[in-house]
Amino acid sequence: MTLAGKVAVLPCTGVGQVVGTIARQAAYRVCEDMRPEDTVLLCLPALVRGVQEDIDMVRQCPVVVVEGCQERCAAHALSTRGGSPSATVFVPDVMKGKGVKISREARRQLSAPELAAVELVAKAVVTEVDHLCTRMKTGEHK
Repeated sequence: MTLAGKVAVLPCTGVGQVVGTIARQAAYRVCEDMRPEDTVLLCLPALVRGVQEDIDMVRQCPVVVVEGCQERCAAHALSTRGGSPSATVFVPDVMKGKGVKISREARRQLSAPELAAVELVAKAVVTEVDHLCTRMKTGEHK
């Protein structure tokens, strides 16, 4: 896989919280549907374990971190591998003022409000990806 010109997207995995599911689903939307040519998906557990492919992504690509909660586990894991976020999308901040009320119980089957939150977060991630791609093309980043 060529990483030149790619932006890595690292979502939190917050298994016990719906915001983690929203972060993951938004990252999938971006990497699979919205910007597949411009992005690669980082796997948080693989990064923590030291999987070489994920470490290479951190070393060669700017990283957009998608955090679900205040613990900011994704950024912490990234720092343990010598990386730092080029941009961070914080799910609660994206949802603030948008009138989206998520269920704290929905983790596997997302209902309409959670799916709306996924789209809002995905759009915020795309904004960051596009910004970083522009900076790379003009030589301002990595």
